[in-house]
Amino acid sequence: MKGAMTFYQGSELYIEWAAQHGCGVNQPNVMCQMVLQYMCEKDNPGLRDGTKRGNDNTAGGEQEPPTAVEAAETALGQHEPLDFYLDCKQRERQKGLYTADQNVRDDRGATATRQNPQGNAANNRHGLECPEERDYYPYWHPTPWHDIAVITDESPRRCEYYQSESQNVRAKGFCSEPEHNNPEACQDAGAEWKEREAHGEDPPDCVAGVSSRDNHNGNARGGRPNYYMWRIPEYIEGRCVLRLRYNITTGDFRSSALATLDGPATDRLDVGDDYFNLDKAMNDPNPGARRRAVFKGGPPVLAQDPVGDWLDLGEDFRLQLQVNTNQYGRTFQDRTHSFYIRTRPASASNARIVNYNVRGRRGNIVQVYPSVEYDFVPQDLKVEAGDYLHFQWTGSDANAKGNDGNGRQSTDRSNLVQLSDREENVPLAWQSHTLLYNAVASPDEDGKSLVRRFAYLGQQSQLCDPDDNDQNSIQNCKQLNGASAYFDGGLVQMKTVGTHKIGSTRNNDFSNRSQKATINVVPRAWRTEEVIALLLGLAAAAALLGYLGMAVYAYRHPSSWLFSKRHRPRVLRYLVGQQRLDAAIQRRKDWKRQERERWKDLSGKAEERTPDEKDMADPARTSKRTMCYACLVSLGLGEGQRVFMLILTLLNVICFAAGFSLHTGLGFQESVAYPLAKGAGFALDMDLAILLLPTLKSLQTALRGKGGRAREWMPLDDPISFHIAVAVLIAINSVIHVGAHFVHMNLIAGSPTFQSDPLEAWHLTSQEQISGTSVDSLLLTRSNFTGLLITALMLVIYVMALPSVRRATCCLARRCGGFRLFQRAHSVWPAVYLLLLAHSTPRFWIWMFFPALFVAVDRMLLTQRQRYPAVLVSARLLLFDVIHLTFEIPENFNYQAGQYIMLHWKGEWHPFTLTSAPEEKHLTVHIRASSTLDWCSALRRHLMLEAPQAAESSEGSRAEPNPGTTVDYEKIVLPSGKVCCKALPVSDGSFKGTGSSSKVALDVSVRQVTRERTKSVNTVKTEDSVALMEGANLPPGTVELQLQGPFGAPAQRVWEFKTVMVVGAGIGVTPFVSILRSVQMRKQQQLLLKASRDTEAPLLDRHARHDAAHAMVPPEEPAKKKKASASAKKPSAPGVDLSPSVLGRAAEPSERPKRAAPSKAAPAEDQAMVERLVKEVIPVPSRIHFYWIVRNQQELDWFYDLLATAVEGPAKELVEVNLFTTGEVELAAVKELKCVHHQYFGRPNWGRIFKGCKAQHVGDHIGVFLCGSPVIGEELARQSTKHSDPEQPSQTRFSFFKEHF
Repeated sequence: MKGAMTFYQGSELYIEWAAQHGCGVNQPNVMCQMVLQYMCEKDNPGLRDGTKRGNDNTAGGEQEPPTAVEAAETALGQHEPLDFYLDCKQRERQKGLYTADQNVRDDRGATATRQNPQGNAANNRHGLECPEERDYYPYWHPTPWHDIAVITDESPRRCEYYQSESQNVRAKGFCSEPEHNNPEACQDAGAEWKEREAHGEDPPDCVAGVSSRDNHNGNARGGRPNYYMWRIPEYIEGRCVLRLRYNITTGDFRSSALATLDGPATDRLDVGDDYFNLDKAMNDPNPGARRRAVFKGGPPVLAQDPVGDWLDLGEDFRLQLQVNTNQYGRTFQDRTHSFYIRTRPASASNARIVNYNVRGRRGNIVQVYPSVEYDFVPQDLKVEAGDYLHFQWTGSDANAKGNDGNGRQSTDRSNLVQLSDREENVPLAWQSHTLLYNAVASPDEDGKSLVRRFAYLGQQSQLCDPDDNDQNSIQNCKQLNGASAYFDGGLVQMKTVGTHKIGSTRNNDFSNRSQKATINVVPRAWRTEEVIALLLGLAAAAALLGYLGMAVYAYRHPSSWLFSKRHRPRVLRYLVGQQRLDAAIQRRKDWKRQERERWKDLSGKAEERTPDEKDMADPARTSKRTMCYACLVSLGLGEGQRVFMLILTLLNVICFAAGFSLHTGLGFQESVAYPLAKGAGFALDMDLAILLLPTLKSLQTALRGKGGRAREWMPLDDPISFHIAVAVLIAINSVIHVGAHFVHMNLIAGSPTFQSDPLEAWHLTSQEQISGTSVDSLLLTRSNFTGLLITALMLVIYVMALPSVRRATCCLARRCGGFRLFQRAHSVWPAVYLLLLAHSTPRFWIWMFFPALFVAVDRMLLTQRQRYPAVLVSARLLLFDVIHLTFEIPENFNYQAGQYIMLHWKGEWHPFTLTSAPEEKHLTVHIRASSTLDWCSALRRHLMLEAPQAAESSEGSRAEPNPGTTVDYEKIVLPSGKVCCKALPVSDGSFKGTGSSSKVALDVSVRQVTRERTKSVNTVKTEDSVALMEGANLPPGTVELQLQGPFGAPAQRVWEFKTVMVVGAGIGVTPFVSILRSVQMRKQQQLLLKASRDTEAPLLDRHARHDAAHAMVPPEEPAKKKKASASAKKPSAPGVDLSPSVLGRAAEPSERPKRAAPSKAAPAEDQAMVERLVKEVIPVPSRIHFYWIVRNQQELDWFYDLLATAVEGPAKELVEVNLFTTGEVELAAVKELKCVHHQYFGRPNWGRIFKGCKAQHVGDHIGVFLCGSPVIGEELARQSTKHSDPEQPSQTRFSFFKEHF
């Protein structure tokens, strides 16, 4: 070979080789390792190729041992330094190694090995290599060779050992007296054991090799050669050389091999669990004496060419095995000529550089075997536009004479021309070249010269004879005979995107040999850092445009919040100028002044506004059970919750089975973990799509419409429990999904890591490409990384949803925020679902299509249920830390008895059942605000203590208020339009309870808040407006509350039943008090309608809510008489106040009932029809069985007054009140309760109660409603199913509804 190749630091060098005996994963015949190493002149300054040929070119000469003079001979090549070899020659060989039956000499140091048993002597030394270091890897003494890669069929099993023992990372020891090979012998001889430091480089790349067949030129899959892409390190410089070591052994050394088991010609040998650890224990005690003798068992494992009755056919049928024990475990090696590594030029300092070379030599396939004929390397290359190719190759002038080929005998030459197609052989004209430069786009002389240089190899035209056709003539430049063997085309930047075909005119001899290749130039791909920089730039540009857009919008809309002093874009002064900006500011001030006036007008008329009347609509009939549902009930499956959970569980099983079956056999190495993960993933897709549905309050309210059948199949009565049940299914499937994926990833990480195939020559399968990938790398993929984020967020949500955290019963949770932790954790659900969309396949997008629509509809309905400013009228403290809040009814706020609202304060929303009836002129809620409930107790303290104290501007601390204390609030409107409530100043007073029984009346001293009740609404002074508009603080003693709703609840369906059983446990009585109050109101409306019919009085238009003149008025709000001015404007006929909750849509003014002229008495049938119509328009249950369960007598005191007023009224005879006290009771403390019909001590016997109710209401459809403990709900559901008759006309049945927030 002539000429020294030069490569640049950081460039890609493709190293190819032929493994004649085969190698790689799943190679059936051998076990192997390929070790690729390099050495540079810094390790041996005398590194060189030499000029002599063949065996004459032996470093150090032929004599043994070599001398320094002979080693310095420049005509002789040299790789290892002389000192390295001399130390090896003197050092005692490692005698603990397995040498089989080889008679290894002990007098020639480490040059004697099993492969080289006679050691090195004169005329049989191969350069200055150390045979022991050559044959064993990793070596235990210092070596000048640096490890690049280990390619093995036992990755990753051996990789940790190879990498940790490499001198790249580990220092190697030696003795100051070279003959000693271990620290003990060295120190015993009085010498010093030293260590040579590690090379300080990365450990070698340890990968699994692609299988290659033996006896097929050592080519790998698809007939492509074995190769390794070495990215030359930046720290290497100068003259270097490569060495490839190829170790092979057979499977006879395994513990399960026939050679080590009992057989006709063998004895069982204890070779250990791992053949890798085979040592001198298996050596022949009489080496060298058993060749071709009858083998009677080891040790050794196998002798030299053993003879035996292997088939157990008898001694006359012996066979000889061809075994050379010095090659059972044999190392081959090959080395390159030296080459140079240089620093890369400044023009390509950061670019990719690929070395493009030529391999092969002159001759036909037989003459060059086991090498090959000519090839470009790489043969099929893909690069990006902007990358550089370093074209260079070297030939030879010393090939064997007589070898077939073209051109001058014994020489190798290669040129490069471009072809239009690889099936063709005629090169393109220079005007059509696109590889070296784009002559099609811009033909010029420089490009033409470049094409000529690559095609003609720089031959001087004056030295060539165009008419000379002698193949051996040096003037025959047509055959490149006048060119140098070495050609360096330099760095050529790839600029033209496309597929370029190339060939060599000299060596491309059709039917004999082919030298063609393809270079594919693709558009440049964005690097990760460039993508990040682009995204950051786009984000910055979007932010800037958004900021400018907000500035423009703010300027054009001075009344928007963007133009407020706090949020006004500062860039406006530069965009529009100070004069125009001042004018816009003045327009905003004018707008604020107009808004204050408008709010004053609206507030003054607030008490006169009433909702529009509703048209009368046909009442919904009670729904009938479907046949399928009746069958499920007959099987004992109960109401919708159980049915839906059964269906959901079955669907989970079906989805899991579908996912498992569709992915069986598709996992890595057909692992069952993959289909398990996919099966759970299929179930998770469905569960995560359903998880949101129970949280859609507006959708639930719509589905709870009268007469609907949704409840039979959907768990509308207890959406929170259903939400939790789905969350449990998600947790179970998540554990399976995540756990199975981790098992699958561990299997991948524990498998062989195949060497990379950047040329895509071997067409590695997807499993081979990911095989051996570390778990860390697998976790950084899109699906796995997003899965980790989802798991982390879901884990936080699950932990924060624990009762101990949500209810702040845990000390740590209470300190960290309690319910706020739960609320804030659940607020990240949009991020979770966005990550799920990025994490999953399009299948999940399909699952989420309809739930996403439902979420959109729910949000649309929520916008209709706008957030109303809650105008607090009063706050009253009751026993057991219960507060009674009274609000003004917001405009257009229509609700039904039994529904609930969401109350907002300090960034949190909480649900509370309305205790007022829709027919009343105020909204009321009762909130249990014990000290264990952080938000509720903080609200109680603020309303009852802090706000009044701040309103009084009192610096001292006030005493805790006593039960019975009432604090009145007044409405204030801020200049921004924000509505708040302010506590009124406090004056001394006293309060006396107003229980319906004097035995339960309260008599405690309190500080009562007085209020001047006027129609005017206080506004904040103008001078305070700027501070309030721009700041976040409110005036002292002010509270800002909001409410949203109303939302549907199971209790609202009581109007569908004639007979109702309502059960309230503790504060769970609140929704039923609202219902009882509404019953009284509705009964009164029925009586008024009948009275108006009997007296032939016209129906009056409804302008305001009428005060009830009976016991329905709460104790703290005595009934008032109508003002004279109001009565003067209206006729004296009784007015009928029709509830919005019992009528249909709002009546248009033209549709409202008009005055009717007096008429004669109606016939009896007309009177009956009127009564029936009244009952249909204003439905009222004919019988209500009310059951209230409390723990003790004192627990009912706080709520008894409200219950008593709810029971008293026109519908008194319809309600039966049953009180159960479950705790210990002193009979002396028992009080007479007038409104209670039956009082019991102990838990209810629901079986007896249901049995009695069934007997009392034969043939009725009875509604059973509960607000309380789920334990009670389970018993009520069971009793409802048990006492329901089969689906037949005139049969009694119970329908159970439960309420739970």
